[in-house]
Amino acid sequence: MNTFGWRIALLVGCMVLTASNHPVFAQQKALPSFIDQAISKSQPKMVKVFGASAGKVEGFATGIIVSKDGLILSSQGVFLDGRQVKVVLADGAEHIATILKRDRETQLSLLKIQAVTPSFFELSAESVGKKGDWVIALSNAFKVADKDEPVSAMLGVISLRTTMEARLTKRDVAYRGELVLIDAITSNPGASGGAVITPDGSLVGIVGKIINSSETNTRLNYAVPTQVLHEFVAGKASVNGEAQPVTEQQDVEFGVVLFKLGGRNNPAYIDRVVRGSPAAKAKLKSDDMIVSIAGEKIGNLKDYAESLKSLRPEEEVLMIVKRGVEMVRVRIAPRLKK
Repeated sequence: MNTFGWRIALLVGCMVLTASNHPVFAQQKALPSFIDQAISKSQPKMVKVFGASAGKVEGFATGIIVSKDGLILSSQGVFLDGRQVKVVLADGAEHIATILKRDRETQLSLLKIQAVTPSFFELSAESVGKKGDWVIALSNAFKVADKDEPVSAMLGVISLRTTMEARLTKRDVAYRGELVLIDAITSNPGASGGAVITPDGSLVGIVGKIINSSETNTRLNYAVPTQVLHEFVAGKASVNGEAQPVTEQQDVEFGVVLFKLGGRNNPAYIDRVVRGSPAAKAKLKSDDMIVSIAGEKIGNLKDYAESLKSLRPEEEVLMIVKRGVEMVRVRIAPRLKK
């Protein structure tokens, strides 16, 4: 079979995996039994996470249970910044979660619910899976499940194990550390935090947060490997720095005044930069148009205001502005609002 044929076969396989738990397909399953068993065995270890949304940024994600007493790993995002975070178990039971800690570099969060969770993933201190191995990605992509419905599944292979550095390059990267590139389209809204497993049910890692390239309009499909998850939950400092406990959300600002004529749906053009502010230090200028902050698209003044709610003082983020015909990238750390 040629390369094109293999891609079509893989796509069909992914579609079958996603639909395999639907009653319509109950009598027509075409999955190998060991794959079907791995999916079924993992479903009780999966959760759906619901919280706040901001502008066009979704307020939901996926998570995995990692202990018998309600510890849950998920990604980091705006959904964690609302008044409460709701976790829905595989049986449809709903629980309010406490956020124990978050890490900006690995884009991980650790949640806790007050429930006994006998089915959970074991976190390995060693890497699981190698290049060319088949993997199954389980997630609540596009919020197709919100109660006791099973999460979706997608089949792929491990393409590469590598390390990514968050720096000013042609990619707008919101991750730093080890990662596992996978040949499965997992970079979808709500999929982050989902489980990536081997056909025998071992955890390779969790689906990483969406990483966009504003120049090539492409996304990276990857998993945060299980050994990184193990270190994060254990509270060990990694080469990327130590995870910080969550603190109460505080109002922040960059020190810019935006044009407000025409309403909140106008583009976020800078009218004035406050002297001595983070914006001044980052050399932002009047008439710059803010197009993204921390990887999130800023389409108008409303998006800009909403994006500030997910930021914390003194935590550096990547901002992209349009200056004439040029796209300018700056690293900028917001300050407490005065």
